Amino acid sequence: MSGVELTSLEQNATFICGHPKSGTSLLRGMLDSHPQLIVFPEETKFFRRVLPAAVTHAIDERPRVVGERILQVLAWREGSLSPGQAGFRDRDYSHIDHKSALEAYRRRSVAWQGEPSRLLVAAILAYGEATGRLAQAKRWVEKSPYNERYATRIFEWWPQARCLHVVRDPRDNYASYLRKHPDWTPETFAHSWRQSALLGWKNHRRFGAERYRIVRYEDLILRTEEAIAELVRFLEIEDSPALRTPTRAGLAWTGNSMFGEAFDGISHSPLGRHAKALPQADNLEIEKQLEPEMMRLGYSLTRPLTRTERLAGRVGRARWVWRRFRTAGRSRTASGGK
Repeated sequence: MSGVELTSLEQNATFICGHPKSGTSLLRGMLDSHPQLIVFPEETKFFRRVLPAAVTHAIDERPRVVGERILQVLAWREGSLSPGQAGFRDRDYSHIDHKSALEAYRRRSVAWQGEPSRLLVAAILAYGEATGRLAQAKRWVEKSPYNERYATRIFEWWPQARCLHVVRDPRDNYASYLRKHPDWTPETFAHSWRQSALLGWKNHRRFGAERYRIVRYEDLILRTEEAIAELVRFLEIEDSPALRTPTRAGLAWTGNSMFGEAFDGISHSPLGRHAKALPQADNLEIEKQLEPEMMRLGYSLTRPLTRTERLAGRVGRARWVWRRFRTAGRSRTASGGK
């Protein structure tokens, strides 16, 4: 990275990746109050939304756009939340000085020198400054679904970065995601989930297990102590009781359930929910589409698939690959083959 040399803390980025509703919020919550981490409490969507929006502005306006878009969530207060936010009881940041965070960001972003990566660092460390977390911090953490799509950029901009990619039983994942996107069919979801999982394995192979780690949501719940030990080694941090008590911005976290449940700590309640929440036909369709990936991740099928069902799954996967190929071809044609 050119320009002003980054400090050790600025370089030590940690990104949580994975499909939406796969358990990324639980992992963020477990890391949130660790004394050696600065964990931003909300998704920044830096790569997918903030950065594309910023580059449409003049270069000298980009720091302001990034800072306002990322840090605006710290202004959320009980009674002023949108309906979507108000459903979660812990999205009140009145204990954080929003103006102080913005001021800290302005100071830190002055030295950005045209490097977008420095603006994300400035925003998250400004949050750390406003919450008094800088003194002991060794790493900072950002969580946004689909971060796996940007792994190449992440490791180019932060060579010392770590990525934690959360995967979840796709049937449970679909049961939760369907509450947010009722228009999604099992086949549509299966293709999206597969793309995320395949990218996770690809990134793991390319960047190595010491930099890109795949974490099963179920292991965070059922093998908590083993999972925590792995997190401690991977992130090179000390073990702490905080890892066993999920929080958001340092306060009690009641979960991110699409079923309106409030959790006290790490809950087993979401496991196996698909058996009652989804029609049998939907579960079967997901199993047909994702049998190879489910087997690789250790997720058992409801029953062995018949030869006809397995063939239908192969046809569905082939159709998905063909659609992606055609879409990519149209994109290349529209851009003049570049």
